[in-house]
Amino acid sequence: MLKTLDGLRIADFSMFVAGPFATGILADLGADVVKIEPLTGDPLRKNKVGPSVGGQSAQFQTFNHGKKSVTLDLKDKRGLEKAKQIALNSDVIFDNFRPGVMEKFGLDHLKLAQDKPALVSISLSGFGTISPWSKNPGYDLIVQALGGGLSINGHEETGPAHIPFHLGDTAGGLYAAIAILAAVQEAQKTGFGRAYEVSMLDSQIHLCGDEVTFSGLDGWKTKPHGSGHPALAPYAVFETEDKPIVIAAVGTEKFWLNFVSVIGSAELANDKRFTDNSKRASNMPELTKIINKKLSLNKRDFWLQKLVDADVPAAPILSIDEVINSEHVISQNQIEFIEVEGKKLAVPRIPIKEKGKIQSINLRAAPELGEHNDSENQA
Repeated sequence: MLKTLDGLRIADFSMFVAGPFATGILADLGADVVKIEPLTGDPLRKNKVGPSVGGQSAQFQTFNHGKKSVTLDLKDKRGLEKAKQIALNSDVIFDNFRPGVMEKFGLDHLKLAQDKPALVSISLSGFGTISPWSKNPGYDLIVQALGGGLSINGHEETGPAHIPFHLGDTAGGLYAAIAILAAVQEAQKTGFGRAYEVSMLDSQIHLCGDEVTFSGLDGWKTKPHGSGHPALAPYAVFETEDKPIVIAAVGTEKFWLNFVSVIGSAELANDKRFTDNSKRASNMPELTKIINKKLSLNKRDFWLQKLVDADVPAAPILSIDEVINSEHVISQNQIEFIEVEGKKLAVPRIPIKEKGKIQSINLRAAPELGEHNDSENQA
């Protein structure tokens, strides 16, 4: 845990993945995150998704390490009063309920700011408060489908494909973390906090970026990108004698020229079909066939060494296990191993560190359910 946000206190009413991902980032930066859970706990604790450790989902550790846990029944008068007390003792109140839930409990910004004008309130939901879809559940897969990302992922032969690392959830969480930091900065300047909201769907649309800008221009059509990009070539997964390889000989022509030299096809540089990126992209099937035929003559590691030596962007496709044990990850200390119930769980650190230094502060395991009830009741 870094100490950049030391002193910032967040009353966190979020559950599942998107919200806890947001506050998890801030906890790793030193914020004091008080996770307010129902008496039965965040459903992520026992969702039966993936491996379990100590009777709880290992996934819970990923998104909730370094936080505090307080259990409250918001339908009980005493529980609700305690929740208000925690909120008013915080700088930020954060939730990922559907719109209207915090208002129902009187935990909305309009009510709480009467007692604490500098309080910041951030809400993360699937679609925001004014969308005609505002009451719909905002699941990762749903917002990926509605945001356009699903339509460009996958292959034309097999159709759209889900982006598996919770991009619908984590993108919303990332923007929510940015919103919290921006709102806190504003409150510190003005003395008054405001209520902001982040939509998971809007986050997906923002990430689609140039795909949105390209839409309708020069006959551009949205379609699955396969293992590369329809406007970049060569920029994809290619086959070698034994294992696939990623090559990105784009951006500047020097990479293309270096690439064709390495594979022994320097004549391609003067081939009218391939003289610039737009022509290579227009003639991608022919180019891919030529490249795969050349690469099939040797093994992946042979080509990797040749390409790296020639300053051509290229890489192997690593499994998650290989990533965890890669020389880059080890050199950065980018994975922390948290011990829970005698097992060591690999948890990625946030990719923010002091320039030129290795991350060295140990992460704390996620709290037990209600672990901080006593300390927060005395606060």
